[in-house]
Amino acid sequence: MACTGAPFMSMHAPPNLWQWNPAGLRAEIDLAGALGAVTLVVHRETLGLGDATSRPDIPEIRRLCTRAHGHGVRLALENGFDSMWALDLILDTVGDDPEKTNLGICIDVGHAHISHDAGRQPIRNYLERYRGSLIHLHLHDNDGTADDHLPPGAGTIDWRAVLETVNRIGYSGPGIIEIHTHDDPAHIVATARAYLDAFQHGQ
Repeated sequence: MACTGAPFMSMHAPPNLWQWNPAGLRAEIDLAGALGAVTLVVHRETLGLGDATSRPDIPEIRRLCTRAHGHGVRLALENGFDSMWALDLILDTVGDDPEKTNLGICIDVGHAHISHDAGRQPIRNYLERYRGSLIHLHLHDNDGTADDHLPPGAGTIDWRAVLETVNRIGYSGPGIIEIHTHDDPAHIVATARAYLDAFQHGQ
């Protein structure tokens, strides 16, 4: 495997799959399996959910989940901006137990921070609402108005509260620091990880 020795590897469906394209998604699943990824994160559009009036092809989505299972890959539907409706629709129709469906939820805390469909504490409410289906986290920061993908601590997210919520709901699965930068990414990720670790260890 390409990342032998890493604690885990995840992939994110690329922009050309941010639309309903079953053949393209099958190929991406095969690639994830070949690379040893345990999770393939997809957007709602990837599953044919353009808006709340969409009628996704649930039987085909189930077949894609089965194909992913055969490769040792689990699909994770990521929350976008104001996307509880999409996550609810998929969980209500496909099923909300990732162990049975091979499809779970990825909570992107930066996306939750700029959403308006989850009350005054959107990150906490997204995490608590989908705790039973949560299999992956995306961690990045912003100022509450734009999806900037800043390092944790560079925006207005209350990371102590986020990590307290993650601990309270009992989530112990994987997560990634998902930042956009033109600087030294290894250094920035290491700094961000140290920042988050400080909260975890009560500093």
